[in-house]
Amino acid sequence: MTFDRGWRRALRLPVPVVSVGNLTVGGTGKTPFVVLLIESFQKAGLRVGVLARGYGKRPGQELNDEGELLARRFPGLPQVQEPSRFAGGQKLLSDHRVDIVLLDDGFQHRMLHRDVDVCLVDAKEPLDRALLPAGWAREPASSLARADVCVLTGAERVSDSELRARVDAVRSRFDGMPCHAVRTTVRDLVEYPGGTVHAPTSLEGRSVVLVAAIARPERFESSALALGCDVVDRHWLRDHQEIDASFLADKSREAHARGAWLLLTEKDEARLRMAPDAGPTRHVLRIRSEFVGDPGIEAFLPAALASTVS
Repeated sequence: MTFDRGWRRALRLPVPVVSVGNLTVGGTGKTPFVVLLIESFQKAGLRVGVLARGYGKRPGQELNDEGELLARRFPGLPQVQEPSRFAGGQKLLSDHRVDIVLLDDGFQHRMLHRDVDVCLVDAKEPLDRALLPAGWAREPASSLARADVCVLTGAERVSDSELRARVDAVRSRFDGMPCHAVRTTVRDLVEYPGGTVHAPTSLEGRSVVLVAAIARPERFESSALALGCDVVDRHWLRDHQEIDASFLADKSREAHARGAWLLLTEKDEARLRMAPDAGPTRHVLRIRSEFVGDPGIEAFLPAALASTVS
C-alpha cells in the first residue's frame, strides 16, 4: 500500500532488473522458468546475474537449494542471496560485470525497483484463491495488475482450448496485459553416484520410490507416472526440508530391496550437496520449461535493452 500510494520509493540499481515471482506460496514452477529465462538471456548475449533472498539457506552457506541448482546448471553464474535485495544487488554488481539482474521471487519485494515484473500463475488453478493461512495465496488476484507480464505455467496440464480461454481471461481482466504460457517437460534422468544421464524413456515399466521436499510433490509424481513407471512408495517432506543423509541411504536400500529405483527431484538433489560420485544409489528427474509458441525474449526485457538484442 505504501508503494502504491507513493509514500515509499523503490531503490534502483544501475542495470536493468527483471523480477520473476508469483501470487502464491510455491508450486508455480518458478525455478524451471528462471532457468528458461537465464538460458534465453544468455543465448541473446546478455551477462546475467541472479539476486534472491535465499529462503531456507543454512548458516554458513552462500546459496539455498534453488541457488545450488542454478549453480549446477550454469557454472560460474553470478549469484547473491541476501534479504536486502538492494544491498545484495550492490554486492553482485561490485563483484561481477552483468548486463541484467534477474530477481528471483521478487513480486512481493518492492523495495527494489524492477524494470520488468513477471508474475507466474498456475494455468490450472483459479486466479482468485484463498489468502494465507486459509489458502496458498500471498496476495489477492487483483495484485496481478502490478505485473508487466503474466506467464501461465503448467500448460501441459490443461487442454489447448482451456489455455486459450485462460490467456484471454487474464488479458481481458487486466487491460490487455501481455500473457504467455510455458509447459513443463522432462529433460532427462541422472543416475548417482557417477552422473550417468539416461533418457526419460528409461523409466518406462520401472518401479520407483519417490522422495521429495518441494511445495507440490504430487506434480513430481504425475511427471513420473506420465513416463510409464510404477510408483511403489512415496515419502513427502515439507518444502525446503533438509534431507538427512541416513534417511536417504535407508530409502535407497529399501528401494533396492523392492527392485525399484529411488527417484528425486533436481531441487532435492541440489539440497543434498553431495559430490556426483558420492552418496547412495539414486536417480534424479530433471525437468525444463519451454514456451508455448514463441513470445520472443524481448517480451521479458525493458525496451532499451530489448532493442539491443532483437
